[in-house]
Formats: sequence, structure tokens, C-alpha cells
Amino acid sequence: MTMAANSPPPSPKRPPPPLKSPKPPPTVKLSPLPKPPPPVKLSPPPKPPPPVKLSPPPRLSSPPKPPPPSRYPRPPPAPPSLSSFNDTLRLVRGSELKGRLEVKVGPYPYPEWVTLCDDGSFTTYEAMLICQKCGFLYGRPYYANGINSFGADEVYRPDTVGNIICKGDGESIPPDAFVITRLLFFDQYEMWCYVFQSTCPNQVLVGLECSNNPFPTASPPPPVPPRPPPPPFPPPSMQNDIKLIVVDDNQVPHINRVELRVNSSSDGHTGPSVWAPLCAPSNDDVYGYYERTFGLTICKQADGFKTSPFRFYAGVEFIKYALPTGPISSLGGFDPAQYTRWVTVVGNFDAYTVQGMTLEVSSQPCASGFILGLRCFEVMA
Repeated sequence: MTMAANSPPPSPKRPPPPLKSPKPPPTVKLSPLPKPPPPVKLSPPPKPPPPVKLSPPPRLSSPPKPPPPSRYPRPPPAPPSLSSFNDTLRLVRGSELKGRLEVKVGPYPYPEWVTLCDDGSFTTYEAMLICQKCGFLYGRPYYANGINSFGADEVYRPDTVGNIICKGDGESIPPDAFVITRLLFFDQYEMWCYVFQSTCPNQVLVGLECSNNPFPTASPPPPVPPRPPPPPFPPPSMQNDIKLIVVDDNQVPHINRVELRVNSSSDGHTGPSVWAPLCAPSNDDVYGYYERTFGLTICKQADGFKTSPFRFYAGVEFIKYALPTGPISSLGGFDPAQYTRWVTVVGNFDAYTVQGMTLEVSSQPCASGFILGLRCFEVMA
């Protein structure tokens, strides 16, 4: 294509106007949230229906029960008994109401039951007082074989230590009487009784009978046997023929071993005199019921058979010591080599002195392997 001559040039294009920034959209106002609805109040659950009361089953026909008594009867009280009253008195070799009267005497902790001597001082007055204090209405002395004397079946015989005198019976107490014990179970403002030491020369023992009914007329008491002659006094030298050598002085009374002066013959009655330890027997029952008598003879002979209203021996205790083979200080300086004779008492245990008993003297040490020791329990007023 041919362009015209002298035509003007084309004019330049104008730039486009700048773009205007768009306006922000108007703020949208949000409406507030609606308020929550109020809580719904639930109605309480309905109450359960009341339980249905079932009628009890019909009772079977039965005879009517008698009405209970207003008060059940109590069993009758036990009758009074003197078999062991207050652990101070007791009746033995009889029944609950009659028997031989025994009293517990002796130092604590070695008291023992002893019989009482009926030398005429135990009258109906004492019997009534004792029985009435024990809950009975009547009392009297009781006499029967084996009650007022030791029975043939009594192998171990209790000691007879004295008689009993109660205040108010008119009995005068001898000025030299030695009180062994006082019956403390009685009211001291009402009356009291004392037990006195006695040799009981007639050997008649106290018997007692209690009852709540009046007694029928009793037979008279048996005649009192003649009084035996008093025992002879021991020779003055017999105290010097026995030794009690202290073994243990930490105990009261002391424990002693015994030595006897005997003759050197096998029976201890002939030949030159020697000192010999007293051996324990091989059999512990060899003394029988003479065990206490045998022991008291040892204690009394070592004391010279002294009598006093203020002291006496109430009991003994035997101890066995193994025979040592050599000197030993724990047995009072005992040395077996110092002795040529050994002595054992084997019989006649109620003799007046130990040397008067049946002895076995040996040149060999104790056959039992033990020497004899003992303790003498002395009571002093």
C-alpha cells in the first residue's frame, strides 16, 4: 500500500490512569449471642409405694403355757464347815462336823499343821467358842479312837505342840507358858485364844464336834492314861559329841553339815573314839515319818537340849551334798583325807541322842556318795 506524501506522524498513546485502591468493605456488626435458656427444674422421683404388710401365718393350736413364776427359788446355802476354817483350823480323821482339831503354826514361809494336847484345858467352853465362831450353834469336845490318839494307819504323824486356852474360861495361864501362836481369826475385842507349848505327857489329843442342833447326852470321856516318866536328861558331854559346821552362811538359817564323835567299831559303840562325817542315806525314804524327829534331835543335841519358854525348834530341812574327792572350801573347809571313819544312821531314829540310834561306821567314804546337811528352823518369842 502506498502511503500519502507528507502525512503527519501518529500521536503517542496516553498512559492509563492509575488504579484506585478499592475501599474496604464496611464492618459487619454481629448480633449478640442469645442467652442460654434457664435450667429446667426436674420434678422429684415419685415415692415408692408403701410395702405391703403380709398377714402372719395362722398359729397352730397348742395348749396355753403356764405363766412364769414371779421369782425362781434360790438354792439353799451351803452348810457351815470346819474342815478348813480360814486356813487356820481344821478337823481331820472325821467328818465336816467332828474330828481331831489341828492348828496351823510355825514361821512363814514354813507353817505346818499340828495337833493340840488335851491335858484337861480344852473344855466345853473352848469347843463352844470355836464352833460358834465358825457358824454353828453348839460345840463340845469329841472323843473317839483314832481321834484323841494316833491311829495305827498314821505313818506320818503330825507333831503335838501344845494346848489351847481361850480368854474368859477362867483358866489361869501358867507364868512360864510359852505362846506358840494366837488364833487371829477371832475378833480381838470379843475373845481370843492362844496355843501354848506343851510336852503333852498324857498323849491325849483334842477332838471337836460342832452342830446346829442340841447334842444328846454324851458318853463320858475315856480315862486319862497314866503320865509316863519324864525322859532322862542327856549326859553333859553329848553336846560336845556333835558338830554343826556351817556350809552356807548366805541363807537364814544357815545350812550345816554334821560330824559325830563315834567309836571306831562298825556299830560305833566300841573302840577308840573318832570324828566322822554324817553320810546321807542311799534311800531318801529311810527315815519315814521319823525324818523330822531325827532332824530335831540333831538340832537339839547340838544346842545342849536347852529348854526355854522363849525359843524352840519348829522344823528342819535336809540337804545332800555330793562327796568331793579333795579339799573344798564351799563345804566349810571339808577335806575327805582328814577322816578315817564315816557314819550313817540306819535305824532307831526316835532315840534321845544321835549316838543312841543304830549306826553304821565304815572306813570307806559314804556309800551313797553324799554327805548330809540340814537347816534348823528356830522360833523365838
